[in-house]
Amino acid sequence: MKIRLAFVICIFTVLSCKDETNKRVDIPGEYFELEHDNIDIYLPSYFQEFSEDAYGKLIESFPDSEEKRIEKRRFDFLKYSKGNIYYFRDIASSTLISVKVSDFLPFTREQSAQLASILSRSCSDYAEAVGLNCERLDAGYSGNVKTKVFKSSFRMNDGHGRSSYNTIYIISSNYKTFAMNIYSTTNKNYNAYIEKIVVK
Repeated sequence: MKIRLAFVICIFTVLSCKDETNKRVDIPGEYFELEHDNIDIYLPSYFQEFSEDAYGKLIESFPDSEEKRIEKRRFDFLKYSKGNIYYFRDIASSTLISVKVSDFLPFTREQSAQLASILSRSCSDYAEAVGLNCERLDAGYSGNVKTKVFKSSFRMNDGHGRSSYNTIYIISSNYKTFAMNIYSTTNKNYNAYIEKIVVK
């Protein structure tokens, strides 16, 4: 049985469920199957999927730079954690999306405050590991009987005027929980893509 995350666009302050103009927009993109977990995520079509080995080799092909150093540390941080992980990257903009599947966690609105605290601590740990600072920008929750979604956004900076962004969506649906991490130099809103995820 497929469950669509059909309520996510109404979550955040940029959108209002009461506004008739806020109907779902057909956005260009394509589905990528998380083959070990029966989940289909929807991303802009310019993203490419990488296996863990292929992504490690891609990083090694980068010219020596601060980006390569940070990316290697980020990759190590992700690959040694528990659960299946999937990598997607927009080569042109250096945006990385990782999807990590974990044990089922059907959180509530009240528990989302704890999630916010856990994610802030995780962001700080990650930032320390890669030599950056972490600042939380916003957080939001939405849920119905079948699906829960929590979103938190962070700005990462290196203390020298260079910033990047990490947006995390935690999704529980159909007895599955997974986290979608988006690392980018721009703070792009992916709510409309999250809405199209299919959990089988």
